[in-house]
Amino acid sequence: MKDIAKKCGVSITTVSRALRDNDEISRETKEKILKVASELEYTANIPARVLAGGRSNTIGLIVADNSNPYFAKLILGIEDVAKKNNFGVILYNTNEDPELEMQGHHMLSEKRVDGLIITSIRTGKDPLISLQKKDIPFVLLNRYIEDFETDWVRSDNNFGAYTLTKLLCSLGHERILHITGGEEISSVRERIAGYKKALLEHHIEFDPQLISRCNLKLDGGYQCAKCALSDLKPLPTAIFAYSDVIAVGVMKTLYENHIRIPEDIALVGYDNNDYSEFLEPSLTTVDQFAFEIGQKGMEILIEKICNPEDKPWDEKQLIIKPEILIRESSGGSKI
Repeated sequence: MKDIAKKCGVSITTVSRALRDNDEISRETKEKILKVASELEYTANIPARVLAGGRSNTIGLIVADNSNPYFAKLILGIEDVAKKNNFGVILYNTNEDPELEMQGHHMLSEKRVDGLIITSIRTGKDPLISLQKKDIPFVLLNRYIEDFETDWVRSDNNFGAYTLTKLLCSLGHERILHITGGEEISSVRERIAGYKKALLEHHIEFDPQLISRCNLKLDGGYQCAKCALSDLKPLPTAIFAYSDVIAVGVMKTLYENHIRIPEDIALVGYDNNDYSEFLEPSLTTVDQFAFEIGQKGMEILIEKICNPEDKPWDEKQLIIKPEILIRESSGGSKI
């Protein structure tokens, strides 16, 4: 900045204001300074700016599993809004591991990010309370803690699961296996609630043996389906997978055992990943609009970062209604 000031014949303060697009500087002076800055390949000293009480224009993103196409869509939505507002994004993947999640909080805090987008809360509310004490704004995406008031954007998981299960019930299925994850994940609890609600409406007694737990990855769906085929008697006539990723694992098991979809066992997934309609058979699923959830979450966070004078902030909580997409794997279109 000293070099720019010397070459332009202005003060360092004037350079600083021009680089921050301050309206107090004339357009002619500003253009001159920006031209020289470009020639000298000027880049801002972000750590120095932060220590001086400024912003880093950086967002920390704690994501549960960036190998999952659902989270990839979420990230794209976040980055879309971040770029439009000149914010960068630092991604930290937890792989659904609580220990890695805590490390992510510590690492991103050290980076002096302006705020956090969080999709993994396996460590509970303690890290979130710590963020509040440090005055670091954050937004939860598609996961939340029932007794903890904060900002979040999520899909109506209860409704989505209810709609899928209702479809299967309307097609005559009474033994519907639900392959899902651990109870510590809010979306898991919500989808189980929606599943139970649909069974109740169709006067089908809930059977705890038809809830199967797995890791939320391809091999989780594959192994759960293998266990179901060997342990459940009679076999389920339909399977509701927590996600499209799990559904693909289930498909492999059924294929290896010469079980036809949907003739022998109907199958539905969740998330509407890009490949879902190209599977054979195409997968009935729920679109929870991950890209839009990412966009909305980022918009809320940037608003809080850019308007700190509005504290204490009112919590912003948005629920986005999902949409069922009926394809070949469910074996019918009744609903």
